[in-house]
Amino acid sequence: MLSKKTFRIGGIHPCDSKFSRGCAIEELPLPEIFHVSMAQHLGAPATPAVEVGQKVKVGDVLGTPTGFMSAFVHSPASGTVTAIGPRADIAGKMVPHVTIEVEGDEWREDIDRSDTLVTDIPTDRTAVLERIRQCGVVGLGGATFPTHIKLNPAPGCKAECLIINGAECEPFLTSDFRIMLEKPKQIIVGAAIMQSVLGGCRCVLAIEDNKPEAIRVLSKAVAELGFKDMEVQPLKKRYPQGGEKQLIDAVMRRQVKSGALPISEGAVVQNMATSLAVYEAVQKNMPLITNVFTVTGNNLPVEKQYNYKFRIGMPLSFIAKVAGGVPEDTAKIVSGGPMMGKAMSNLDSTITKGTSGLLLMNEDDATRPEAGPCIRCAKCVDACPMGLEPYLLMTYSQRQMWAEDEANHIMDCIECGCCIFSCPANRPILDYVRLGKNTVGKIIRSRKQ
Repeated sequence: MLSKKTFRIGGIHPCDSKFSRGCAIEELPLPEIFHVSMAQHLGAPATPAVEVGQKVKVGDVLGTPTGFMSAFVHSPASGTVTAIGPRADIAGKMVPHVTIEVEGDEWREDIDRSDTLVTDIPTDRTAVLERIRQCGVVGLGGATFPTHIKLNPAPGCKAECLIINGAECEPFLTSDFRIMLEKPKQIIVGAAIMQSVLGGCRCVLAIEDNKPEAIRVLSKAVAELGFKDMEVQPLKKRYPQGGEKQLIDAVMRRQVKSGALPISEGAVVQNMATSLAVYEAVQKNMPLITNVFTVTGNNLPVEKQYNYKFRIGMPLSFIAKVAGGVPEDTAKIVSGGPMMGKAMSNLDSTITKGTSGLLLMNEDDATRPEAGPCIRCAKCVDACPMGLEPYLLMTYSQRQMWAEDEANHIMDCIECGCCIFSCPANRPILDYVRLGKNTVGKIIRSRKQ
């Protein structure tokens, strides 16, 4: 086995809490109604392409891209479109949704729903990229960046290494782990497709060493399928190893400069679930309407923890009901994990392509300790994987010193939470850094207008 690697700046070691790692993927039943967001991706929301009263099948286009940075959205159900209009998303933001009343489960005829593995890699690069675009594939590791754009670097940029991200370093979440165990060959064919599109560069499937079963299963599948220049690379467990820049440092020993994209160092990073979505799009003509996410929490017994295969647009209240309901001692529900997830105000919103988990927290876990004064220990500086000075960025944000925030690279913050996790004074560092980052971002965008 290859030696284990990791990134070189900052990082922490929170408790894994992977309680649902042994829970096989279960497919959710269909609800009576879907509310499908047109904002399933980074960039502009899609434009609704259907009308109220229209009949749709599973896989029909519901929304078309709006501009360059956007993606197609497809129907997760067959039935009748009953409403088109704004609804609150998981973050509470009002975005356009298409509502579908379910009438059976009739799929578009050109979608291959069989389990037959297709290993022949298409050679028409343009056609492959267009298929990925038409199927609405986006990055499923967090940012939901449209995949066809990332696989088509600008002129003068060449991919030297495709990194398939299997770190899943966020505590509690296990959906990627289960995908790796249950769909290894599909993931690898998807990686080979992307490898071919990028010109035949090296491909590394990077997995943290707290997932030995996944390392073993994917290593075996790579050997059996025999694709060239592809390997599994074990990584030392360390948070936030799944961050693009941290993963590039760990695998390639290169650090992406401030403000630069990974391709500037010859790297393209894609998530394991994204690789599976690419396989299904290119080999099966399957639009991205499904993914896997984890329902978990310290207050849930093992038999109440799940890795669910969902369809986009399912109401979270319906999913919670299928999972057995929300325990009475739940004080907070987080979309995602405890480090980078966002607290939800209610379960009226619906699930999207990039939703990674529902974390249920009791009062003890959800309550922050009282914050004290900074003791000048610099632990937040040591922990920051971007080499920033979080205590300083917090101070500038408190004092609304936005120019100083910008000069000290606040926009490089990846909001991983290492600073607040490591602070012995329990100071709300990340809260103020997010405030500063949001404000500085608006200032930067205003200059370009």
